Amino acid sequence: MFSLLEPTYFPLISHWRFIGSKKIIWSIDSKYNKQTLTNRTYINSANGELLITVPIKHSGIDKPRKLSEIKLDENSNWRRNHYKSIKTCYQSSPFFEFYEHDVLSFYNRKYENLVDLNFASIEMICNWIKIQIPKKIFKKNNINESLIQDLTSYSNTKKFNFSSQKKYNQTFEDKNGFLNNLSILDLVFNCGPNSKNYFY
Repeated sequence: MFSLLEPTYFPLISHWRFIGSKKIIWSIDSKYNKQTLTNRTYINSANGELLITVPIKHSGIDKPRKLSEIKLDENSNWRRNHYKSIKTCYQSSPFFEFYEHDVLSFYNRKYENLVDLNFASIEMICNWIKIQIPKKIFKKNNINESLIQDLTSYSNTKKFNFSSQKKYNQTFEDKNGFLNNLSILDLVFNCGPNSKNYFY
């Protein structure tokens, strides 16, 4: 059985149970839905969960668009703001210093499409934790659809609790308690190379 998943922006930890497997297919031509995880993620701040959102260009017409058609809106300093937010939240975490250069390089690169940005964020994490990024893109007739578990709803909903997630030490746990199912960034900055042990 293959899992069909949309590439999201620094995906939540719950998504990595599937990304870390060898049986995942990416859906990039599904309908783009606003205010979903496709262009947003949650990190851990001193004041609790912090939502960071990638701005996108609006088409100006009321017509459904595919995820692969979504363009980034560069009319704001969102890249700098996201980097600053991540650094502020995680500079005291155990492993942030080992990954900071890569994070800065990521935000210095320009991407036209949201899908390319999301794949780049996933590939960077895969490189950090030494797993191979899945590369198969879903197209009709390229695999028997009866063998596919459709998980695109994981991207088209807001953050949900991930009851089976193992706990790990978080930067602001003494103040916020343990925050469940944050961005993969939270796990990696706190657990480093051991992060992949927490997906299952």
